[in-house]
Amino acid sequence: MNNHNETLRHLTGGAFARKLSCALLVCTGMTPLTAIAQDATTPAAAAAPADEASGETQLQDIVVTAQRREQKLQDVPVAVTAFGAAALQASGVSSVKDLAHVDPSLNIPQVVGVYLPFLRGIGNPAAGNLGNESSVPVYIDDMYYTRLSTAFLAINSIERVEVLKGPQGTLFGRNSSGGAIQMFTKDPGSKTEVSGTLGYANYQRLSGQLYVSAPLTDTLGWNLSVAGTDQSKGWGKSLADGHEIFKEKVASVRSKLLWEPSDATRVKLTGFYAYSKGDIGMVNDRHSGTYASSAMFPSAVPGYPFPAVKLPSLADVPGANFYDTRSNTPQFARAEGYGATLRIDQDLGFADGVSITGFRNTKELIRLDADITAQNLINGDLNSKDRQFTQEFQLKSKRGSDISWILGAYYLNSNVKYNPIILYGDAFGGGTAEIRSQQIVNSYSLFGQATVPIGAQTNFTGGLRYNIDDLKGREPGREDSEAFKKLTWKAVLDHHFTDDIMAYASVSRGYKSAAYKTFPLGKSPVLPEIIDAYELGLKTELFDRHVRLNGSLFWNDIKNPQVLSVISVGGIPQIDLSNAQKARVKGGEISIDVAAARGLTLRGALTYLDGKYLSFTNAPFYCLNGTTAVGLPEGVTCPAQTARGASGNRLPNVAKVSFDLGANYTVDTGVGKWVADASLSHTGRFAWNPDNYVFEKAVTLINASLSLTPDTLDWLTIGIWGKNLGGVEYYSISQESTGLLGTAGFQAGAAAPRTYGGTVSFKF
Repeated sequence: MNNHNETLRHLTGGAFARKLSCALLVCTGMTPLTAIAQDATTPAAAAAPADEASGETQLQDIVVTAQRREQKLQDVPVAVTAFGAAALQASGVSSVKDLAHVDPSLNIPQVVGVYLPFLRGIGNPAAGNLGNESSVPVYIDDMYYTRLSTAFLAINSIERVEVLKGPQGTLFGRNSSGGAIQMFTKDPGSKTEVSGTLGYANYQRLSGQLYVSAPLTDTLGWNLSVAGTDQSKGWGKSLADGHEIFKEKVASVRSKLLWEPSDATRVKLTGFYAYSKGDIGMVNDRHSGTYASSAMFPSAVPGYPFPAVKLPSLADVPGANFYDTRSNTPQFARAEGYGATLRIDQDLGFADGVSITGFRNTKELIRLDADITAQNLINGDLNSKDRQFTQEFQLKSKRGSDISWILGAYYLNSNVKYNPIILYGDAFGGGTAEIRSQQIVNSYSLFGQATVPIGAQTNFTGGLRYNIDDLKGREPGREDSEAFKKLTWKAVLDHHFTDDIMAYASVSRGYKSAAYKTFPLGKSPVLPEIIDAYELGLKTELFDRHVRLNGSLFWNDIKNPQVLSVISVGGIPQIDLSNAQKARVKGGEISIDVAAARGLTLRGALTYLDGKYLSFTNAPFYCLNGTTAVGLPEGVTCPAQTARGASGNRLPNVAKVSFDLGANYTVDTGVGKWVADASLSHTGRFAWNPDNYVFEKAVTLINASLSLTPDTLDWLTIGIWGKNLGGVEYYSISQESTGLLGTAGFQAGAAAPRTYGGTVSFKF
């Protein structure tokens, strides 16, 4: 059994090292879909395409840390997709949001500066509410991020990304009910490295990266990664006053010190800083046919109820620019944060010990034009602060042990607050309304997992985690607290039919913690989500390792799924959190990588999802297409929100069919090395809200890139790239927003149009 789980192909030697280093550091270098993984106590394990110099065309091993230790992907009884740095760059992945382009099981909407990952149909749009965390957490260098701010999640100095599918509630510290995304940045090496990239794209988008790594002593290494982007021209403009919209600035700095005083000790200290400001991911228009109370407009006759009126939408204007807006107030989300992590790995003789300590401090300002009209009806400034501290201890078996096991403890302190929210505009009679709220979470957990051989080719894996979450909610004059306790678990049986064919069956329980609504503070927290997941999987390498074919079938039962809605109380818009009763997601996925010929690798992946509410008696329903959505004739009073049954409705952000296709080709000519990559991603039609009134159309996107490394200047790479080459117009976010005495309609924010540019990279 352990021969399968512990067999790793460590590829070394000058030729491979040079290729790998170039792939990691030169952002325009392009290779087939690969991953590079690293256990904390060993050198980087290789997972690369065929070594072109040797003429080999077989697929090489991919190594991941999905079970908190280094293992070959094909031996891990978990559905995982993994991507190396070069593959991400070649496919046009520059942020976490772009991962959906290379993994069809992902859907990652972006709203007001925050990413909201959905994985296999499980996600949490309520994560846009400050303090409510994602159902699909993101870890960067082993540190969990409670709030997925765009400032931290740009792809920079990345070594690899792993997408773990299905509940990961045993080994991962927080809220991994839908899966987890792990991002790992480069560690300092034993040799001096300097690389950089300068890029320019349409919409006056300037970008740059610089990476420096050097040994300071025989036991101490250091690196520094700096990156920035400035898009100074917007995709559209305001028809009210002409200001441009959809612009952004992002800057990040990350540095590491790596101390290895002996073979038994490894200490890594990481510091980071990030800044972002922009309005990409914010709404610019509303869907055609949405209605509101005429009280939204100054010309309305005083009194209530009011007749419904159709809200203005550029979608109803022939020839209008999809990326324009009627808003007269520049919107933006600005975030600035810093933090550090300290990881200590110690060989204890009988086992390996790990300590991971991390903290993060972030402040944000989000400015909203809530009515997105030329009138000053409702505007808002959302000032917030977000602090977190985490501590994890692990004790795990030595490599090669007959029984592979890990024990651990985890602690999280999260402190978030609106400080304050200020609402202003004509709807408030020229005055303002302030909201101050705070949520403090102290989370404790103990966990353990072990893999036991049953015969020569079969293994059983079992795991448990016990969680205690203490929540406090505060606002001026009031404090509330509640505690939640939950046992999560996992059981997996895997069998190796041959060295190249493995099947597994798993059952597990995931847990998404409770949270208070903080806009304003709710009377009590929303209940936790509980997910029971069942999965059958198959991992194969065929035709002398020229084809890697993996697939799985899964069924997820969700109890108390958390739901976000927007309501109006006393004329003041609020974010509301509630629970549906039951939901279910079932489906399947398949992925394939083919070493088709020397230098040519093909890839593809397909995901099918059937997600719906089994029981949802109190779903939020809004006015759309007149007032027929709430059963009223057009022109009659339009309520802001009506609670109705949505049992049987499709889950939000869940497309039935999504797929990705790609090809990567590397060829040496008399001029130099050319690398070309082309990819296509398709996301099927899906509903934006539980009421299933507004759907996003099916979208197919095409990305491509081409680079040249001249033979005479092998330190230089020149590249060109294009994303959304078909110029598809689609939305990255859609949400319902309420105003005074009525709905402000189904608002939406445009996703990126066709973009293209070039890069010049160097590496010494």
